[in-house]
Amino acid sequence: MHKSATVAAIVAAVLLYGPPAPAADPPPKAALCAACHGEAAPSPYAGVPTIHGQPATALENALYDFRATIRPCRKPECSPGQSCPELDFCAIVRDLSDEEIAALAAWYASQPYAPLPQDWNPALAARGQALHAAHCESCHSGGGLSPDNQATILRGQPKSYLHVAIRDFRHDRRIAVAEMDAMIRELSEEDIAALVEFYARPVQ
Repeated sequence: MHKSATVAAIVAAVLLYGPPAPAADPPPKAALCAACHGEAAPSPYAGVPTIHGQPATALENALYDFRATIRPCRKPECSPGQSCPELDFCAIVRDLSDEEIAALAAWYASQPYAPLPQDWNPALAARGQALHAAHCESCHSGGGLSPDNQATILRGQPKSYLHVAIRDFRHDRRIAVAEMDAMIRELSEEDIAALVEFYARPVQ
């Protein structure tokens, strides 16, 4: 199954008791993540998503997918001159155990999320907001900012990362639920650009 029993247990705990309390110390393997995702949100690099504060289920599924090489195994897109691993994402997580994946997901889910400040187009963002409300809000609730339904937080993610992620879904390089798969294939390039601008809009 795509979701392990550990994932189900985390989801049940969140539903019963709310989001996990912040963990005092990161798991040892978090140093692998911090090299590209930073020590705290938001992500320091345009091609790397913010993972602090993301839902535990979304994080676990991403790590399992990379470990199974069913997501694109790209090298981290860090800025020139920056220290980034000379490995692709699949190689970075290849040796993680299920327990280590669960510990990483739980710890990152307990950390505060912060949107990335970036340039945005108000007119396109307004169109994107309407598209989000019509097609995306049912899963990515709170205007794409709520982790409560265990879907990835989209607001404040780097625009270049969002464009790559959407292209991956459209070209079957990433797995999407049936409803999202059908919706994302119907979007025009202009629709996608508008959605990305909405997600880049500052959170008020």
